[in-house]
Amino acid sequence: MAGRPLNELRIPAGDYASLHAHLFPGDRDEHGAILLAGEHHASDGNSVLTVRETHLLDPHDFPPGHHGYRQFAPGALARLGNRAAAERLALVSVHSHPGAEDHNGLSSDDLAAHERVFPHLLDITAAQSVTGIALGNRGAAGETWRIDRTRRPLDRVKVIGANTLTLTPHPAEGGVADLGRYQRQILLFGATGQQRLRELHVAVLGAGGGGSILIEQLAHLGVGHITAVDPDVVKRHNLSRIIGATDRDARRKTKKVKVAHRNVTQIDPTIRFDAIDGDISYRETAEALLHCDHLLLATDTATARLIANAIAQSFLIALTQIGAKVDVREDGTIEQIYTAVRPVLPRRGCLSCAGIIDPIMLQQEAATPEQRAQQNYLGIEDIPDPSVTTLNAAAAAGALNVLLMSVIGQADEHLAEHQLTLTREGRVLNPKVHPDPDCRWCGVGSESRYARADVALLPWRPTPAADATRRRTALRLPGWLRRRG
Repeated sequence: MAGRPLNELRIPAGDYASLHAHLFPGDRDEHGAILLAGEHHASDGNSVLTVRETHLLDPHDFPPGHHGYRQFAPGALARLGNRAAAERLALVSVHSHPGAEDHNGLSSDDLAAHERVFPHLLDITAAQSVTGIALGNRGAAGETWRIDRTRRPLDRVKVIGANTLTLTPHPAEGGVADLGRYQRQILLFGATGQQRLRELHVAVLGAGGGGSILIEQLAHLGVGHITAVDPDVVKRHNLSRIIGATDRDARRKTKKVKVAHRNVTQIDPTIRFDAIDGDISYRETAEALLHCDHLLLATDTATARLIANAIAQSFLIALTQIGAKVDVREDGTIEQIYTAVRPVLPRRGCLSCAGIIDPIMLQQEAATPEQRAQQNYLGIEDIPDPSVTTLNAAAAAGALNVLLMSVIGQADEHLAEHQLTLTREGRVLNPKVHPDPDCRWCGVGSESRYARADVALLPWRPTPAADATRRRTALRLPGWLRRRG
């Protein structure tokens, strides 16, 4: 889908399963539902709707109509339109096209209904858009009306779960351009699976030891669009871990994303690669990630975890966090060695619920070097954590297999669980994540940022200029932590 602005709706797999079962009960009749969704319309033309609420309509709310086979009852539209306005969400009407499979389209009756109803719904909801979708068994078609009365076709409905499902008006045309390059992969998951990889946009946060491995393997898999985010430069102690980094890069302080770009170009120059020399905690950097298909988090800072987790939950983007850890006792002996692969999907808890966004680390990372020095009363020098390329590679492989199985539709539900591999023992643990209903990022309460697609609600840092001014004041916890405390 790269190359032109995209208009898509994202829906969690559990919500989609309920919606599909309601719309296609096997009676060959039409059925209807109303979705309430967050909306984000970017300046580059990309638009996304993120489903937060699913309302399945009874027959009296979707009765036989005067202008078409069935229609949405005015009372249901008014009731849920007012609900959308109260929650600051957009309204999406959905109805089934019985008999439609992977080819689908809006009928003349559908379009006529939009003409009659959508102007009123825009007034009722006070949203930026209203959308109507006709859902087939394996395809979806729709259109979005904006407040300026411009209309735009819906390009796709994306179902976010252990297995990713993409519904479009008709199957994608074309095929894999270089069959020879991917011949062995195609033997495993077919040309269709390879084409899905080619259409994928994956963002990698961190281009160091783990991130550089992720980026290299994404290129070998044939992912068509890769974005890498990292503000750091190559240092000599990175050379044993960053794929493709050289002594010359360390001497010249080459940016890590530049090394990654060079590697990807050598592997496959047709891949689109966006190198972002920036900090994800700044809004202008993070906004470049809002329309990707998958986030791979390969940094060990609490701030990166906070921002990536917030984006994933608010914009319904699949996220996988990786890590490799060597725990050392006070006497210098090794206590434990493990790697972590933590998939994060909608409605299944988040990194905050899992307890791996440390508020103390957030406070330390928000401090200036001077403030950190003032707080270091014992004068202990910061010592880098141990890191070995094989541990990074093990975590990266685990995350990429999660992504690959999801894209080609071969993932078991257990693959979406968190995985801790105890390297010395060879044991794999699956710690359970218990979703917190009051979580600010993935909870069910009205204050939750979940599926709101509102960049103003995310925990950005100020722009660098404003940040410099703020840092001259006393160090404070981020606002969301102060409010919870």
